[in-house]
Amino acid sequence: MSAIDPSKASKSNTTTAFLTALAVNGGLLLLEVGAFIILKRRLWRIYSPRTVLPPPDKRAKELPPGLWRWVPAVITTPVEDIIAKNGLDAYMFLRFIRLLIIIFLLFTWSTFIIIIPANSAYIESNLPGLDRMSWSNIVDPKDQIRFCAHIVVVYILTAFVIYMIYHEMLHFVHMRHQFLISKSHSRLPQARTVLITSVPEELANEQDLRLFASFVPGGVDKVWMYRDTSSLNDLFEKREDACAKLEAAEAALLKSATLAWRRKAKEYRKIQSRKLKDEEITKDQYDPKLAMPPASRELLDELVPPDARPHHRTGFLGLVGQEVDTIDWCKARISRLNHEIEEKRRNIVKGKFLGSAFIRCNLQLGAHVLAQCLSYHEPLRMYSKTLEAHPKDIVWRNLDDGALEMKSRYATSWIATAGLIFVWAFPVGFIGALSNLSDLCDNVHWLKWVCRAPPIAQGFIEGVLPPLLLAIMFALLPMILYALAWYECIPRYTLMSIAVYKRFYLFLLIHGFLIVTLTSGITNAVEDIVKNPTQTVQQLSSQLPGASVFFLTYLVTQGLAGAGSALVQLAPLALHYLRKWFLGRTPRQAYAVTFEMPSADFGVVLPRMSLLATITFAYSVLSPLINLLALISYAMFYLAWKFLLTQVFDQPDEKESGGLYFPMAINNLFVGLYIEQICLACLFFLNTKAAGKTAAVQGIFMLVLLVLTACAHTFIQNSFKPLELHLPMSLATKKMAKRYAKQQADEGAEGGEIDLFSRNRIRSVRRRIKTTTKGITAKVTNEFIRSRVGNGAPEGKDDMEMTALTEKANKRESNNSTSTAVSSSHGETKENRDDLSRHSSVKSDKSKSSSKKPTPMFDPAAPAVRNSDSETEDDEDEHAFDHPSTYVDQKWIWLPKDPLGLSEILTRDLKDAGVNASDVGANIDEKGVVEVTRNPPDEDWDGGHDL
Repeated sequence: MSAIDPSKASKSNTTTAFLTALAVNGGLLLLEVGAFIILKRRLWRIYSPRTVLPPPDKRAKELPPGLWRWVPAVITTPVEDIIAKNGLDAYMFLRFIRLLIIIFLLFTWSTFIIIIPANSAYIESNLPGLDRMSWSNIVDPKDQIRFCAHIVVVYILTAFVIYMIYHEMLHFVHMRHQFLISKSHSRLPQARTVLITSVPEELANEQDLRLFASFVPGGVDKVWMYRDTSSLNDLFEKREDACAKLEAAEAALLKSATLAWRRKAKEYRKIQSRKLKDEEITKDQYDPKLAMPPASRELLDELVPPDARPHHRTGFLGLVGQEVDTIDWCKARISRLNHEIEEKRRNIVKGKFLGSAFIRCNLQLGAHVLAQCLSYHEPLRMYSKTLEAHPKDIVWRNLDDGALEMKSRYATSWIATAGLIFVWAFPVGFIGALSNLSDLCDNVHWLKWVCRAPPIAQGFIEGVLPPLLLAIMFALLPMILYALAWYECIPRYTLMSIAVYKRFYLFLLIHGFLIVTLTSGITNAVEDIVKNPTQTVQQLSSQLPGASVFFLTYLVTQGLAGAGSALVQLAPLALHYLRKWFLGRTPRQAYAVTFEMPSADFGVVLPRMSLLATITFAYSVLSPLINLLALISYAMFYLAWKFLLTQVFDQPDEKESGGLYFPMAINNLFVGLYIEQICLACLFFLNTKAAGKTAAVQGIFMLVLLVLTACAHTFIQNSFKPLELHLPMSLATKKMAKRYAKQQADEGAEGGEIDLFSRNRIRSVRRRIKTTTKGITAKVTNEFIRSRVGNGAPEGKDDMEMTALTEKANKRESNNSTSTAVSSSHGETKENRDDLSRHSSVKSDKSKSSSKKPTPMFDPAAPAVRNSDSETEDDEDEHAFDHPSTYVDQKWIWLPKDPLGLSEILTRDLKDAGVNASDVGANIDEKGVVEVTRNPPDEDWDGGHDL
């Protein structure tokens, strides 16, 4: 602190850089919010798809029109509603932002009232602008006593943060447990399924695994052994590729035929008009519309000659090899692959056991007991057990490695991560140097132009450019980290996202904070370091408070332009239209563009939020202005993300972790506290030469606080860690007792003791009904959680409330199953079209102004179009954790229905060749634009899309 040279203060560019960044990002915010307000009412597909696209019971309420009326509507929407719509992960994400808003509100209030006066009151200083409010303004040793105010504030704020963390962790474990034990979730197969890897050969059959799991309360329902089916997998993948190629070729053929007919009709109108002008025909004979001929193969060949049909080469990447007609080649290939796959499935030979097994227990309680037990008597055997396994969440390619290979891959991936961190330091260091380029240009001759540049240009280079470059670099990083997580052989996509979270936060912490801080300090102190290299550590420490300018501008960039960017969604907006213009050529592509909603990857989003909190904690007393910027940033993030999670995003059920990101984000807050306390202690101890014992005592106080914080962190982690993942037996057995007592009362039997190892008793208590389980997802569970936690409902009402929700979902499923069947490939009936019109008119509550906006037409709810010999729902459940190649039917070739009726001819040809196909729910207009009104015909449809 005393090492700061006041004579150089006039050269500081802190205020200019900050004000430039504030002006630029404030202008961007105004532009982004203005664009959002204008586009919000016109582009509902981007800004309010949840009001239209999901099934009727999961649609969001449309926001009121107007420039600002949507703001109070978003703010006043109960945050618990997000649980029902987007799951517990989304709810806890908003809860985390809310926590930071409360924390930084107190930080701002306390530092502005106490720290800023302590830094600036009655001090004669040459420091300009913002530097007068910072730690750097206290340079005289006689003013060392002023830092006592900083110590008191840090103690108070640290205690408040720890209290809030403890309070929020209590809320988290309560919400997670209610999520796990609620009826609709506990009935799901995934709630009772455990994935076990590295199973020894000794247990490589179902009988031995059942014997191994005989201790599980309630027993085992079903066991899936993951065996080698590589030859079948290869055929299955080839068929998937051929189906995609055939679907694209058929859609291209129909588009070519439609456009050819349009050109022919246009030419006919010109000829007729010319004849009318030449009086070759009378007005009565004038007919501008070309008569549409009956659909036939001859008509198709006339409109699209054989040489104009889609062709491709069979060699590498379609660049070499024999040129073939794509449709004929794919049709023959799929037909042959269908036959080969069916033959292999009928005569499937159980291949080599690959070491992974899925065990579905009869009781959720049993699954949690199995997941927590010490399973095997040898090391590296059955050590990895994961709960809540969902078939769509499984990474099948990562299930065939042994324990040693997985351990080695884990070590290799983290070594690669460490190497990437080292390599990444060079470009990040360059970006950090940019933030203090005006100090560096005095000593580096080829940078003299920076010193001669206008102040606005210098402010742009130092205040706007570094945060922008850093944001671009860290936008590319998650893709690399996902590749490392994949290499690590993580067996579930959810766990892969959690692994990316850990790596990404480590990257952000090292490069987004530590490297930038060091490089900023080096550029500030480069002249003194060159003159006196033995004082390098002291120089860097003394320059630490001055490095806050970068983080002030970084928070401005993230909080203003970042939140505005999240609100206006420029990238999703551009991507949507690129996909619509260039990829929406087949019905499946059109379905993805029309119906599928975006989702948030919390493994990438949360680390960014945590980094901002870490930075703010570190500089909360060094540069108090950062607290106000953090408060504004998180308030804007809360508004933007609450809007996105209620109106735009749709989180997939299979990627729901049940809030497991939240404890990691909480632990990251402690990292920020540790950095703050270590930095302050170092600054105090390094100033003992100038300030004497006073600085030493202050440094000791910070070390004491560091120890107290570590103790509190350890206590909280040890207290809540066992409760974060598994279901407590106290809640599980209590739930079982309630259900058993209810059953006994319904049957008029006398109550007795529950025997969790009696198979007959457990079957009667569980009363598994697959037809009622199928339509009830984890998101329905959350309606119960919201009503119970948000409204404070008594514990005894949970069964009654969840029964009502379950009956509502079952009623909807029943209505769907009895609704009008999907029309055949020959076209929809008039009744179906009438039903569709009525269905669309009552989909959701909308304002009068919004009723005029174009919305997609929905087909009425209907079951999937399946062959008569296709598997039943029960059979599909039996194959839940088999590799898809062993049971999944051929993906239906989805053709768009064209005005000429040629899709019926092509559909019939495909079916005659043994290829499943349909043109239900897709249409192509006379301009060749494909539109869809439902999902693919081989999937069930309930009147709306939901991932």
